[in-house]
Amino acid sequence: MKRTLILLLFILLIGNMTKASHIIGGEMYYEYVSRNGDNITYKVTLKLFRICGSGANIAELPDKVYFSIFNKGNNTMHSSPLVDRYNKVTKNLGQVDPCIVNPPNICFQIGTYVQDITLPVNSAGWLISFQSCCRDNSMQNIVDTRNPNNEQQFPGNGATYFTELPGSGGILDNSSPHFAKDEAVLVCANKKFSYDFSAIDPDSDSIVYSFCDAYGGGYTTNQTGIPQPSDPPPYGNIPYKSPFTGGSPLGIEAVIDPKTGVISGIAPSAGKYVVTVCAYEYRNGTLLGIHRKDFHVNVTTCVREVVAAMPEKYNDCSSYTVTFINNSTEGKTYTWDFGDGTTLTTTSTEPLPHTYTRDGNYNVKLWVDKESNCGDSAMAVAYVYPMLRPDPRISGFCTNTTTVFTDNSTTSSVTDAINYYRWDFGDETTDTDTSRQKNASYQYSGPGNYDVILQLKTTQGCERSDTTHIVIYDRPPLTTTGDTLLCIRNSLQLNAESVVDGNVVNGTYTWTPAYNINNANTATPTIYPKIDTAYTVTFRDATGCTNSQRIAIDVRDTLIIRTSADSTVCTGDEIRLRAYPDGDYPLTWYNAGNNTAIGEGEVLTIVPPAPAVTYIVRGELGGCDGFDDVKLTIVDPPAAYAGEDTTICYGEQLMLQASGGSNYQWTPAVTLTSPRSANTMARPTDTTQYIVTVTDVLGCPKPIYDTVQVNVVPPVAAFAGNDTIVMLNRPFQLNASGGISYIWTPVDGLDDPNVFNPTTTINHDFTYTVTVYTAEGCVGTDNIKIRFIEGPDIYVPTGFSPNGDGQNDIFRPLPVGIVQMDFFRVYDRWGKLMYSSTQYLQGWNGYYNGEPASVGTYVWVVQGKNIDNETVIRKGTVTLVR
Repeated sequence: MKRTLILLLFILLIGNMTKASHIIGGEMYYEYVSRNGDNITYKVTLKLFRICGSGANIAELPDKVYFSIFNKGNNTMHSSPLVDRYNKVTKNLGQVDPCIVNPPNICFQIGTYVQDITLPVNSAGWLISFQSCCRDNSMQNIVDTRNPNNEQQFPGNGATYFTELPGSGGILDNSSPHFAKDEAVLVCANKKFSYDFSAIDPDSDSIVYSFCDAYGGGYTTNQTGIPQPSDPPPYGNIPYKSPFTGGSPLGIEAVIDPKTGVISGIAPSAGKYVVTVCAYEYRNGTLLGIHRKDFHVNVTTCVREVVAAMPEKYNDCSSYTVTFINNSTEGKTYTWDFGDGTTLTTTSTEPLPHTYTRDGNYNVKLWVDKESNCGDSAMAVAYVYPMLRPDPRISGFCTNTTTVFTDNSTTSSVTDAINYYRWDFGDETTDTDTSRQKNASYQYSGPGNYDVILQLKTTQGCERSDTTHIVIYDRPPLTTTGDTLLCIRNSLQLNAESVVDGNVVNGTYTWTPAYNINNANTATPTIYPKIDTAYTVTFRDATGCTNSQRIAIDVRDTLIIRTSADSTVCTGDEIRLRAYPDGDYPLTWYNAGNNTAIGEGEVLTIVPPAPAVTYIVRGELGGCDGFDDVKLTIVDPPAAYAGEDTTICYGEQLMLQASGGSNYQWTPAVTLTSPRSANTMARPTDTTQYIVTVTDVLGCPKPIYDTVQVNVVPPVAAFAGNDTIVMLNRPFQLNASGGISYIWTPVDGLDDPNVFNPTTTINHDFTYTVTVYTAEGCVGTDNIKIRFIEGPDIYVPTGFSPNGDGQNDIFRPLPVGIVQMDFFRVYDRWGKLMYSSTQYLQGWNGYYNGEPASVGTYVWVVQGKNIDNETVIRKGTVTLVR
């Protein structure tokens, strides 16, 4: 779906408030009540607005406020009565467009403060004001004037709301106007919006509306939450950010109707804005007073389910066929009414051409999902008065003359005529480079590239423009034949031309010197010099601007060419032969054996055939020529051979043997004894690819490479098993690994010494050694120590010394014939668990929580299951010494 902006117009700001940013809009007005002698009573009303919610950054509406009363004659304070809040009303946005996908939650409060104030009549009148500190510092159209070092004393832009009571020279029984609405209105941007901001006057006086500057405010509230009394007038305006002003607080596309008070236009970009509206009260043409209302506008984003959008007018009048652009929501049904009785329904948003049959203005309407409750529509006007053809003519492009602009534009419609012309000469150095004349002239201040725009309008409303790129010069552009070679026996036609943006500039050509030249006053003379000569052409355009170019002619009788020296090359190699001519002329390469052309230019890239070949390079310049040759002998490269891939065991060595040339170099050399010899001993420790580089002295300098891979079987990982303790008088099965065949020694007590897992019935401490063989024949050995103890049982030592000397540092149980360890636990003498484990042969290192345990006696308990699945439990004490 397409996104659009929404404009939230209401008498408050919907958004996040900063510290002390609480009152965000308001107005103050008065109503005449009565007169008693020289004392007059008015009912003064103040409305303040704030967002809903609470928190540290959102202050409540004050329960009381000060109405500060000042004599307008000298701005001195008369009094400052404290006024109770009359009521507080919470309002929400009433009707939200159901077709907006993400309608905002709009909530605000209005606090009303009313007080009857009796004052004596004076000549100047009275001013009653209320001030609040601290507008929201994120407003888009005003400058943040806070002092971050002292926000209490300099809190930034605040707000002042006041009303002015008439003096003896005015109408004392008058009541001021007040604005009619306190509500929120939601309008999606990118279309015109309209909001009625009119006021009501109790005396039916006439009102004129305008945007005006907002006033700043006072300091922060006191500790009771009541804003302090106002400062005396006059009050200063808040500063606005460019391009916003008090007169255009929402930008130039939003205006207020001075008669109706309706604000309309296009919403500005997203953000929050301060807006103040002034209502000028007139009676019989006399200004009685100015009433103002200060409010905030929040512009944010919304998404509509369906949006109809197209340009508002099609008025280029270029044809009876108008191509309509559909910028609406994709994937919908579109219904067109072209205003001439023709309609069309489609599901495509592609540009849609429609042909009208006669001149006229046609009101075009586009519906999107016409039958849906959330459908949308857009209007446009098609101006059909073909054909309006812009046709600007421009002459005079030199800085020494005036450039003339002539309009030859036409319209073929008999009911229309061009009535508006505007030339923009594209000179960015001045603002006076325009003309409203049909035919105009302009003197450019200097050379450069300029875009000239001609705008046209007609009596029927057609509009078209044309942009012409022109080049203004102080010398006309001039291109000529470049410096060149010429055979003494030939002639040559020279060329000169002046072109600007593809157009030939009219003018005259003059060539000098008059030596061996024909047609010297044309752009294309013919020359036939016999010696080196430089010709100069001078071009003069119609305005008298001139430019000259010099062409050097190098006259030759013979051509001198050199190429590469004779050499020997390797069979099958591609080579690059280069020629070195003494000038810029065509070159052709030939095979001298069959006189066949094989290439052109200074460089020949070719694979020469064996056993030898001669190439000739020939240059030709008209009736002059020259040549050179090169002989190549083709020699086979050496036939490098490094030997066959092989395999060795870890720790072995082998002899590498290369052949095929006269010089050898082996890499990597670190494991070789003679890397520069054909034969060298290699002692690799892992699989290695050895590369031999072979060269010879037969004429082919190219080194040839060959590779042999020596696979090294890693050290045999022979493993006879961990040293172990087994039960006395019970057979024990050994288990070796690491190869494919095994031999155990000695054979005492073994049932089969040639398997990986023989069983021994030996009944005393013994050590066996196993020899392991791999598939490649590599050998490794390992041994296992077997200790025999009576069991099944769990043996636990009575003491240990965890001092890091490697002797008796770990306290652990010794299980014999135990197949499962349930737990092993150690406690101090007060019953605190110091260590616990269920792992086989794991033990306590004498530390608790990372700290060494105290020397002393500890209690242990261990439990497991023996080979007969019986539970074995043992308890005891152990002494820890260090």
